[in-house]
Amino acid sequence: MDELLQDVLYPVMLGANTACHAAVRQLQKRFGTDCVVLTGKRALTLRFMPGVRLIDAPATLTDDLLLQILADLETDIRYAVPLLILCDNAYEAFWQRNRSVLETHYVLRRVTDIQGGRRG
Repeated sequence: MDELLQDVLYPVMLGANTACHAAVRQLQKRFGTDCVVLTGKRALTLRFMPGVRLIDAPATLTDDLLLQILADLETDIRYAVPLLILCDNAYEAFWQRNRSVLETHYVLRRVTDIQGGRRG
């Protein structure tokens, strides 16, 4: 099953904090999938991880701009399952205001949902 998910998951992370870093590592380790991270931070640790694409999109951008960036990513998604993961609380207001629009394009998850799936 994990091999199948590697080919069909398209994770997009909102925010580049410690939780994001851990989730990226977990997704890469478990499914071998690449990740896209929208952030306004320098994200040095993520910058050097293979398979991570950083996009400069701070939470302070307008909703229209953030939605346009996410729409532009849809051209890369093709037949994959688009998974939008809220990692940084700075994006929480955007997430809540635009939830109905986001749900039409992405499967929405919080980073705690992803990390909660870990089994020790």
